[in-house]
Amino acid sequence: MPCWFIVCGTLLTVLLLIHTTSLRHKGLTTDEPLHYQYGYRVLNGSPGRTGALNSSTMPFSTLHAMTSGNIGVFARITGISTDTSWDGQVKHGRYATIALSLLLALYVFKWSYELYGRNGALLSLSLYVFDPNLLAHGQLVTADLPAALMTTSALYHFWHFLELGGKRRAFFSALTLGLSQLAKYSCVYLYPIFLVIASIYCRYRPSPEVGKPGRWHSLTWNLRRWSIVIVSFTAMSIVTINLGFDFSGTGTPLSRYTFKDPIFKKLQSTPIIGDLPLPLPVPYVQGLDLVKFEERMGQAWGNIYMAGQLRVNHHDGTLRGFPGYYFYAAFFKVPIGTQIIFLVALFGYFSRRAQPAARGLRRQEIFLLVPILLYWVYFNFFFNAQIGIRHVLPVFALATVFCGRFLAAPESKLRRYAAVVLVGWVAASALSYYPHFISYFNEFVPDRKLAYRHLADSNLDWRGNEWYLKEYIHRHPGVIVDPRKPQAGRIVVPVNALVGVNRNPQEYKWLRENFTPVDHIAYSYLVYDVPKRMLRSKDSRVSKEGSPDPRR
Repeated sequence: MPCWFIVCGTLLTVLLLIHTTSLRHKGLTTDEPLHYQYGYRVLNGSPGRTGALNSSTMPFSTLHAMTSGNIGVFARITGISTDTSWDGQVKHGRYATIALSLLLALYVFKWSYELYGRNGALLSLSLYVFDPNLLAHGQLVTADLPAALMTTSALYHFWHFLELGGKRRAFFSALTLGLSQLAKYSCVYLYPIFLVIASIYCRYRPSPEVGKPGRWHSLTWNLRRWSIVIVSFTAMSIVTINLGFDFSGTGTPLSRYTFKDPIFKKLQSTPIIGDLPLPLPVPYVQGLDLVKFEERMGQAWGNIYMAGQLRVNHHDGTLRGFPGYYFYAAFFKVPIGTQIIFLVALFGYFSRRAQPAARGLRRQEIFLLVPILLYWVYFNFFFNAQIGIRHVLPVFALATVFCGRFLAAPESKLRRYAAVVLVGWVAASALSYYPHFISYFNEFVPDRKLAYRHLADSNLDWRGNEWYLKEYIHRHPGVIVDPRKPQAGRIVVPVNALVGVNRNPQEYKWLRENFTPVDHIAYSYLVYDVPKRMLRSKDSRVSKEGSPDPRR
């Protein structure tokens, strides 16, 4: 058995062990119950939307419900004791996400291998296994990891189809594109991305020279071929989406919907279009409308926070995000070693002297770089839900594949040694946060207790660490948890409450501006020592600054 194959198997085993062992004391995060509940409902034939709370939940969550149910059946048959509570059922569903994470790792490895060879593939897989953001969300009952998987697989099979052709490859490309629409609504952008990629790819693909025989015949044939491809892919997506939503309300015209978003309302009022039967299930269309409306109005999250600045969300459409939010987040939450490898690989792509296999490889890499660029621009400058780096997980998966270029042929010993050192740095950095990967920040934040000064929300505190809080309270009796007003003593405050993401920002202003945390609990709770002398006088500075603003 080849040595590199053993290394690959070892890396996948390490990934599985990290996922399964880091869940031991982890409670449910904020969104997990909603996704699991919707998956359970779809599995039982009720895919309808019940309101804004499940607007972004998708049929892919049936995998979580099925896995949990099968674990329960197996436990009853074998007599193994297992947690049958609601929380326990949701936690069992996490094993489905772990399986999807392993599948995504295989896609990353295979794609990188086909582009960059053995060493490039091992580099990509290593960076995937120790990516703290993929580790964090590769074990949760949410839509983020499934979206990364389906985005990567759809683009991989589309690359195969355009590069090699054939009906079988066309089928898998169309199928994965359709399945991606059952994972997360952000995957709807794959349709324009596919068109952009196809246009660029065909533009730079070798073709008959102008004026030579067969030129116009070739153009006519290509137009006919692409018309068939577009119709076939559209039909496959429609069938797949309908199967995922159990054909619920398929054929309902737009005029019979109750939309909230202005764009959908405008379409609904358009003559002829509004009365045409829509070949899509009602819950799918409703979800698109609700997700767009909530993103526009800011109705599905609290205040947004970056670099110590808080923007208050009034849920009325006036909230505007921070331009470049995800650039800022990635700078602190992506391992520095990964950033270096990606930037060197990107430089190599644009450097004529350094590019391997020149034009051919560059043309194939547009299947990675075009979606990375388009998603990155959209999320950084046109997306208001700036509540966590998890939204750009598909970008990280694609970037990990592209990092394999760092060791693409012809390579040097210096590159190989550098790759080993950088991967070792990435692994050490990520594992130093075990098992709290959601709260990961790289070495640009040397004092981990102060990470809240840069980012919060699901970048740092997404619930799930209640067990660690209880253990801390047990070891430190007398601590005051979340007092909400100035108090002396040892105080424990959730990060999101401290910065004002989900609270009145004035509530902990006295603590935020006058004290520095002395400890943390799983990085999502901060511990402060507040001396009595600081609160002795009602006229003290702390009391004044801690008083709520009467105008709020």
